[in-house]
Amino acid sequence: MKVILAFLLIGFALANDTKCTYDGKELSNDEVITVQNAFQIKCLTEDNGSWKTEIVGCVTPGGEKVNVGEKSDDGQKVHECIKNENGQVVLKESRGTKADCQGGHKSGETWTEKSFKFTCAEGGVTKFTHCVTADGVEIESGKTGKVGAIEMKCEQHANGTVSMSAANEPSSYECEAKDGTKKKNGEEYKEGNFVRKCGDYGIAKIVGCSAEGVTETIPINQNVTVGDFVHSCVKDGDKYSFKTFGKQKKSNVVPLCGHEGKTYKHGETFIKQDAFRVKCVTYPNLTTEHQVLSCITPAGIEIPIGRSVEEGELIYECTNGDVSLKTTPGKTAKCRKIYNVGEIWIEGLFKVRCEPYGKSSLVSCLSKDGVEIPLGQQRRIAAGYVMECVIVGDNVIMRPAKEAKCQTSSGETKNINDTWNEGNFVRRCESYGIGNIIGCHIENVGPIGINTNYTRGDYVHMCLKQGDQFYFKTVPK
Repeated sequence: MKVILAFLLIGFALANDTKCTYDGKELSNDEVITVQNAFQIKCLTEDNGSWKTEIVGCVTPGGEKVNVGEKSDDGQKVHECIKNENGQVVLKESRGTKADCQGGHKSGETWTEKSFKFTCAEGGVTKFTHCVTADGVEIESGKTGKVGAIEMKCEQHANGTVSMSAANEPSSYECEAKDGTKKKNGEEYKEGNFVRKCGDYGIAKIVGCSAEGVTETIPINQNVTVGDFVHSCVKDGDKYSFKTFGKQKKSNVVPLCGHEGKTYKHGETFIKQDAFRVKCVTYPNLTTEHQVLSCITPAGIEIPIGRSVEEGELIYECTNGDVSLKTTPGKTAKCRKIYNVGEIWIEGLFKVRCEPYGKSSLVSCLSKDGVEIPLGQQRRIAAGYVMECVIVGDNVIMRPAKEAKCQTSSGETKNINDTWNEGNFVRRCESYGIGNIIGCHIENVGPIGINTNYTRGDYVHMCLKQGDQFYFKTVPK
């Protein structure tokens, strides 16, 4: 019995003396160490003197240890340590249910950007919820609401953009007259002594006046004489008025136009506001009118109504209708009142060129690391992926080029889903021209997966990922 007991004790001691060897370090049975700040490896020994090491857990970027098959959720991120069907152990990271949204908005928080309202939903997902009108009326996404008399539509498009626009064609709206009747777009109708025309979005505008005994519409700012009466349709600023005067009998009273303390007879012209040449027009009812004949530029050049002239960096136009002197940039006009024609400057992440008539045209986009991307083209930036400078709608944007091809370190071009070896790593071409590492390459063996070991002879080849970094190591057994 003593001999047997002694043998058993010796056998037990031998079993306890068995060590695992990992990366040159001896480990005791059940001892757990952290490797590459990414995985926990456990030493397992047998009574027969054999041993092995096994990955039993993962380590998060924040240093938290997670056992295989378990997960950790701190609200912002969920880390799950998974062993797949091939026996590989990987750390999977996803957003937590209470994760912040872009811009630092907290879970459940709502905010408004310009005319749109968002909420930070579960998983840190920014969710578009409402459009907001100028007077604060909210229209739920995917629905319509009235803004004044106009039905507006709030929607999020398939490409992720959001918009608030008229739900129907501008010309499809009807106008409602004071008597409750409906008028179609383009239809003219009378309300008292005014003639209105139904326009886009159901907005009716006064286009003239109506008087008893006058078959035609009296144009705005004109008079019509019928018998012993003069009918006058006048617009003064935003106000309209209609008046009827008794026709004056011939008398010795001569109506005169007055301006800045001077008087003018019918047909005489004078300069008004240093910008217009006007003619004095008098009527039998002793009323007068200043009728604009032409416009005058600051340099004194007279421009007939409906014509324009270029003077220095400006084009002056004497407009029809409500006559005004309108200015627009000329051919040699500076852009932003600073840059000459042909001059190029940088605004934020864009390079801009000054074109004739004071117009600015975008030449290229600039990445944060200084890579210039001509408009309509793609370039690879320092971060490794491809950006493109494109026109979307009326805007120029710089965005990742999803369909871009990859480029190897030797300059070869690869299509999406192509794989290739670079040193000891295996890469696959994915969206945005990114060649992601998907494993390691061992000469004369082939590829092995990430976080996988391969033993050949007296050496162990290790393919590891730590955070965003990948490592390939070969160590003695």
